[in-house]
Order: sequence, then structure tokens, then C-alpha cells
Amino acid sequence: MIGHTYSTDSHERERVLLGLALLAIGAAWGLSELFHVTKFVVPWWIDAPSTLGFYGIFFKLFDSYGWRIDLLRRTGILEVPVLAGEWRGHVVSSFDGHKKPHRVTVQIKQSWTRVVVLLSSDTSRSHTLTAAIEVYAPEGVVLSYQYENQPQPGAVKTMEIHVGTARLTLTSGAALEGHYYSGRGRREFGKLFLERAVR
Repeated sequence: MIGHTYSTDSHERERVLLGLALLAIGAAWGLSELFHVTKFVVPWWIDAPSTLGFYGIFFKLFDSYGWRIDLLRRTGILEVPVLAGEWRGHVVSSFDGHKKPHRVTVQIKQSWTRVVVLLSSDTSRSHTLTAAIEVYAPEGVVLSYQYENQPQPGAVKTMEIHVGTARLTLTSGAALEGHYYSGRGRREFGKLFLERAVR
């Protein structure tokens, strides 16, 4: 299962869940009609929960695959962007006085309801603990998250496990830019620049 759930200010989840429920009811009715026409008798414990069963199947398929369909985005049914894939870029940090960029690779694993952001550099690795995707933020689409960072084996001794936050704005669909702040222990901040490498 992918990472953790994420929140969003988009109203698409209400629309989609209602649509999946209606689709499940229609599928259950169709199955019942098929049994009636073919005179095939099934036990009540199969026929009765069929709507819930169809809903579960449709939700799982949509959560994993259906939400990526471009047509649903062009029609406005879906608004949350597909951020899944590999992103590459650099970090400029207060750790060294913002003197030089440090290369980073970010892997975003995402479904319709779940996400995890994995960042790796020469000195540390981090993973998200919570996340949100804002569709209607003033600056555009924003990915904000809290992360836990762990130093690599060869990192300097001053590095330690810590938590922090990041707020990244999606620009032109192919770049994420923003700031990060590390919490107690590190107390650093900086800028993060990423470009989509693999979708």
C-alpha cells in the first residue's frame, strides 16, 4: 500500500465517491437482472451485499488507475494533479550559508487517496509523515508535507534524525519549487527546486 493518506481542498472526492456509488448500484442491479433472466439462483448472502462488493472493486480500481485518466481531468471532474514519478533537482540550505546547490532525487508514489514523498541526497534520506495537495492555493497547486530525515552512514557527525516541513508550488506541471524548514535539532531552512524526470 502506498504511504499515507493526504488531504486536499478539491471537492472532487465528493463527486467521485457519489459517482462510484451510483455505478455500484447500477452494476448490482444489472447483475440481479442477469440472474433473473438466466434463471440462475444465488444465495441471499451473495446477492444482497453485491452493491457493496461492486463499490469496493470500483473504488480500488479508481484509486489505483482510474484517477490518472486524462479525459476526467479535461472535463474538470478531477483536479488533483498526478505528481507520481521521479523528480530531480537541488537544495540550497542554510547549513552552508546557501553557498552551493546540493543534488537531490525525489520519488513520489501516489494514488488517488495516498501519497509518499521520498527524498535522497548524498548526506541523508527523508520520507513524508503527512501531506496535503492544495488545488486552490493563491500561488497555484501546492504540495505541502511534514517529513522525517535520517542521515546517510557517511554524513557529518552534526547531522541527526529530525523532522521538518516543506511547501512546494507546482509550476507548468513539470517543476516543483519552494521552501523547507527543519525542526528541533537542526533548525535549518532552504529552498528546493525539482524538475520531473520520469513519470
